[in-house]
Amino acid sequence: MTGLFSPALGGQPHTGAPGALLSVRGLSVEFGRGAEAETVVDDVSFDVHPGETFALVGESGAGKSVTAAAIIGLLPDDATVTSGSISLQGHELLPARGAPVIAFRGTKIGMIFQNPLSSLDPSFKIGNQLREIIGLHRPATRGKDQRLIAETWLRNVGIEDTGRVLSAYPHELSGGMRQRVMIALAALSQPVLLIADEPTTALDAVIQKQILDLLKSVIAETGSSLLVITHDFGVVSYVADRVAVMKDGRIVEQDRGDRVLSAPADEYTRSLVGAVPELGTRFRLEERGLPRRLGVTGGPDGAVPPPSRREDTGNDAGPALLTLRNVTKEFVVGGVGTGQRKRRFTAVDDVSLQVGRGEIFGLIGESGSGKSTISRLIGGLLPVTSGEIVFDGQDVTRLSRAGLRRLRPRFQFVFQDATSSLNPRVPVGEQISRPLLRFGKAASRRASEARAAEALELVSLPASYLGRYPHELSGGQRQRIGIARALALEPDLLILDEPTSALDVSTQATILNLLLDLKRELDLTYVFIGHNLAVIEFLCDRIGVLERGVLLETFDAAELSAEERHPVTRSLLGAVLPIRRDPPYGG
Repeated sequence: MTGLFSPALGGQPHTGAPGALLSVRGLSVEFGRGAEAETVVDDVSFDVHPGETFALVGESGAGKSVTAAAIIGLLPDDATVTSGSISLQGHELLPARGAPVIAFRGTKIGMIFQNPLSSLDPSFKIGNQLREIIGLHRPATRGKDQRLIAETWLRNVGIEDTGRVLSAYPHELSGGMRQRVMIALAALSQPVLLIADEPTTALDAVIQKQILDLLKSVIAETGSSLLVITHDFGVVSYVADRVAVMKDGRIVEQDRGDRVLSAPADEYTRSLVGAVPELGTRFRLEERGLPRRLGVTGGPDGAVPPPSRREDTGNDAGPALLTLRNVTKEFVVGGVGTGQRKRRFTAVDDVSLQVGRGEIFGLIGESGSGKSTISRLIGGLLPVTSGEIVFDGQDVTRLSRAGLRRLRPRFQFVFQDATSSLNPRVPVGEQISRPLLRFGKAASRRASEARAAEALELVSLPASYLGRYPHELSGGQRQRIGIARALALEPDLLILDEPTSALDVSTQATILNLLLDLKRELDLTYVFIGHNLAVIEFLCDRIGVLERGVLLETFDAAELSAEERHPVTRSLLGAVLPIRRDPPYGG
């Protein structure tokens, strides 16, 4: 450690920026020891002022979350702060000469994590977890008073059914509801600083906007400051007063939010902003005679690199490859051991649609609308309750197990979470080869390995990756492996369930461009499940809108913003967070 640390709590105050609540100065963090050490945060400095929302933005691996972990004292054991200083209200937080940050954790600093399901204890009810935190910060309170405080904070975060939520386990709540509980847990002690690490990743647009509005209201009511870690420029635009852009562990640009978004000074920032699809991006490109691609430098308003393969000339969908006729899916919920009465729940309700050969068909709707259930019905992973699913003339719902097995290579899945979709103990080459042997697509192991290498080439990865394990790859590389595994079986249809929702903007752009290239080169058909309407409009030819299992309407992607859209579609559009390039405060 260098000698850049202030005295312990109770000693001389830390010298930070005048008026700053949080001051980070020259922060550097290494992972590993000795010659193997790698610097992941490099000389980072910024301030967060009282009542301000400050955003750290950048690609995966930029060092954003490590910086946040250093602030709250949650760095892993193999991480070392090699230099720098972090002060909160003038008190040093780093342990070299300051008091352990645990003294401030919860009381002065609250943390909201990306995945509330893994952050909440699955073995305890929500009420128990809230009461534990209340007892920790308000030790004088007991039973009834703790429950009243818990109910008050649940209402503060927009939960009215407090009794049900207090008695529920985390897995019994929706993703948006769990995130509200996390915000209540982090905010109930009214800390002066809230840190939110990707708080809305993988939430649908409506829930995302609700959570961000909730964070804004908590900050306004408590007077706290908010440090947001994100890769989503829509989130940055909606909540951030000031922004710092990180790349390879360093801050490359720092300014007021509207300035960074409207006139980024650094080339890297320009590339990130240019990679963000916005509503209308596709059609602005077409009007200018440019290919439908998300550019690395200019997006719709700048230079766009040409596609690496032949360009699409429009929607040339042929006869129906996939037809759903009056498809309904019911689940039995509740019953013995659940504490709830047994009942039937309709997840998909009398849905009929067609997907043409060579078409990209998008399904949108809020969480719980039935999108993923439909995808699993199409892929034969769930049986229908009633109705027909016809794939290339064959009714999938009437096939025997053997018949479905023979057909299965022709429709393949690419899931949202590439990490959990891959076996962490098996090299990626074997994960691609095994299905080839299982379905008789390769006569020998050597032939399957050759086909696996060809599949990697399709997704622009070298054959050397065949021997790697999933943990050795980035999120974008893992998603490419998932796509390669699906393509190796030479499918006609890819069912893509939120394949880019957890990726940073540049990686998302690369994957979307790749999907367009593959569709053209291999004459593929896609069913694309998504909640980012800008992505859906950019990628898809036609769109279907679901609500509570009912297909409300289908239309061409160019008509997404038309006045005649269903009110539910209009509400989804209203939840889109555009990139605001004007000052939010008139100056």
